[in-house]
Amino acid sequence: MKRQVSVSCPMDCCDLCRFVVTVEQGQIIKFEGDPHHPVTKGFTCKKGKDLVQRMVHPDRIRHPLIKKNDQFFKASYEEVLDIIADKLTSIQQDFGTKAILNYTSDGYGGLKNRIQSIFFNCFGGVTQPRGSLCWGAGIAAQQYDFGSSKGHFPDDVLNADTILVWGRNPKYTSIHLYTLLKQAQKKGSRIIVIDPVKTATAKAFDDYIRIRPSTDGALALAMANTIIENNLHDKKFVEKYVLGFNRFKAYASEFNLKRAEQITRISAKTIEAMALQYARSKTASIYIGFGMQRYHNGGNNIRCIDALAAVTGKIGKKGCGVNYAARSISPYLYDLDRKSGIYAKNRRVFTVGKLGEFLEAANDPPVKAIFVASANPLTQSPDLEKTIRNFPRIEFKVVFDHFMTDTAKQADIVLPAAFVFEQDDLFATSMYSPVLNYSQKAVDPPEGLMPEFEFYLKLAEKIGMKNLGFKDSEAYLRKSAQPFLDKLGKRFAQLPGAYLRIETDKIAWEDKVFKTPSGKIELYSEQALQDGLSPLPSFIEPSCGNDQFPLRLLTCHTIDSMHSQGFAFNDEVPKVYLNRKTAQEFAVEKESYVFVKGEKAKIKVRLCIDNAICDNTAFIYQGFWHKSGAVNYLTKSVISDMGKQAAYYDSFCTIEKIS
Repeated sequence: MKRQVSVSCPMDCCDLCRFVVTVEQGQIIKFEGDPHHPVTKGFTCKKGKDLVQRMVHPDRIRHPLIKKNDQFFKASYEEVLDIIADKLTSIQQDFGTKAILNYTSDGYGGLKNRIQSIFFNCFGGVTQPRGSLCWGAGIAAQQYDFGSSKGHFPDDVLNADTILVWGRNPKYTSIHLYTLLKQAQKKGSRIIVIDPVKTATAKAFDDYIRIRPSTDGALALAMANTIIENNLHDKKFVEKYVLGFNRFKAYASEFNLKRAEQITRISAKTIEAMALQYARSKTASIYIGFGMQRYHNGGNNIRCIDALAAVTGKIGKKGCGVNYAARSISPYLYDLDRKSGIYAKNRRVFTVGKLGEFLEAANDPPVKAIFVASANPLTQSPDLEKTIRNFPRIEFKVVFDHFMTDTAKQADIVLPAAFVFEQDDLFATSMYSPVLNYSQKAVDPPEGLMPEFEFYLKLAEKIGMKNLGFKDSEAYLRKSAQPFLDKLGKRFAQLPGAYLRIETDKIAWEDKVFKTPSGKIELYSEQALQDGLSPLPSFIEPSCGNDQFPLRLLTCHTIDSMHSQGFAFNDEVPKVYLNRKTAQEFAVEKESYVFVKGEKAKIKVRLCIDNAICDNTAFIYQGFWHKSGAVNYLTKSVISDMGKQAAYYDSFCTIEKIS
């Protein structure tokens, strides 16, 4: 008998698609987008469509592996559970639980992903990363400005007369937003794309503004100053809902059009026209990407853009807002995770973008064991050379994954991860989609494969842990969903067929009740001041290269992969994109092979001449594994001004010919 089930996309993506999967005789025979989903409406990207083939790929890890004499051998779950339980208890006795490092990320986005962190909280607290490899600077910025990060429901973009797509490439990273932008364009909305690179999104719309990397804050300040000088700011809104306007006005006045042109390399005339267009539009929205906060000044870049929207009163209204993140549902789903924190008495933290430095310096106690899930830090960490050099200092390494990643290869025990089709789970994103996805189990895992959630339940039982707060995965999902269900007046049994969202969050900050200490939008933040930062949104000068490494390295997301996941079967050499002017300066030619060299390493790449790239910049897509040439051999472990964000884009390189 054929049956259909609804399955969520598990990837760390803005759109959070839901699929309709047809199953017959225990196999998936048809895969399509859910046509009734209010955001994705039946359309899925290539990354989602590839999931079924990845699940059945012959290279998938299907049973536990133990390394002996640098080779992996098949093992039973009972064997690895005994080894891990013994290791945990002996490390706890000899060094304390801080000697264990819990490293998880969002390679799998379901609620069950939290089991490893809950387990180690209940174990007494361990070492774990803080900060972000992805978007923490922007989250911290909007925390200072609004008290939280909220976004408008996706279809609200159709209410905007003017739309600024700022440092965002939704054609590659949020295809459903891109579809809505094209609809808005047909309705007559003016769409302006601001980016150092003329991306696929920028090429799709008439107005493209090329900005010098890391100068977005100066552009926003100059636009705000122009608006205030022309008396186009919303005085009533500012007086009622904005704190610190006069101080901000005085600071922004330093950014006249001439100065902004020198900083951003955008003409004064263009800046002025864009500012007036934004201010005079009845409705105008801003959609910020993750790129502009991957600099050392990244958080302040976002704060300056928030201020631009605040002084014009384009907050809390249809067709407006500063859309960076959308924390609508997720705050209601992590109650069990938060409650487990009461047991974590011995927690130690480090900045995630400095993993290599931490492993090198940690001595009190040293890291004796690491558990990695939903992550590939030996590909994705900045300053990869230092990270890889210090990883062997850890005596006992356990990695969960679908395939033998660069991180898994260094493990002592590798455990197979379940695919999304093989278990029930709940999915929500804080990035764009405001809809909770209930994901139903479609097929059984390969014979004998134990999903990670069940593995940790078994491990807890083996060591006598009784404080998890749930007995099985169903109880965990029910308890996790309950606060959200209570808010909506729904029952757990209604989840599989529902598209649940919080309707009152449709327009971010519509009630004008902000979660800041003052209850207003804080252009002057005492909290930022207490944290050692400027209380005002500020422009911080960009980092620059030098004679030895003159080119800024931009390492953006590709259309075909979520970080490193899609490169499991890709053996191609990466491509470096230079514009013609930059290529001529290095006397290199199209389609040749060259080295891109950073401060510690170099990788072989294929050269592509592309005038979409700005001057003095080398562009390489991130995610390639070591076998091809991992780009993070070239990046530095710079941290942003706020949010402990990895500032990948403050890395510099040069081009060397291959003799």
